[in-house]
Amino acid sequence: MNRGEPCPENGRNARSTILVVEDEVLVRMATAEQLRAAGYLVIEAANAHEAIEVLRHGNDVKVVISDIRMPGSMDGLELARVLRSDFPETKIVLASGHLATLDWVEHDGFFRKPVDFRRLIQHLKTLIGQSG
Repeated sequence: MNRGEPCPENGRNARSTILVVEDEVLVRMATAEQLRAAGYLVIEAANAHEAIEVLRHGNDVKVVISDIRMPGSMDGLELARVLRSDFPETKIVLASGHLATLDWVEHDGFFRKPVDFRRLIQHLKTLIGQSG
């Protein structure tokens, strides 16, 4: 897990913490970098279990952005189900480079990889505005 600081020049979003859950290190780092540049505080997790631990430690995460396909006993879809049940106030954005059926899991957005960061950041502004 990695905790980052928001860029001072973009401190307007610093109160909002985003958790990025992605097993591919370079993709996770690139996503976190873009979000930090937009002024968000970013916590990184390599898998669903790390993500749940972060949330259980009360980090005031507003949005979880999770890859759908991850190794281990829990993928991004199962993570979304756990989050909706155990952390209902947390917004969930899913991402994948593969086609996925999302009908059976409640979420707050889906982005196809490679992610268009301008669209993602605009979507986050909307979600966080709705959630406080």
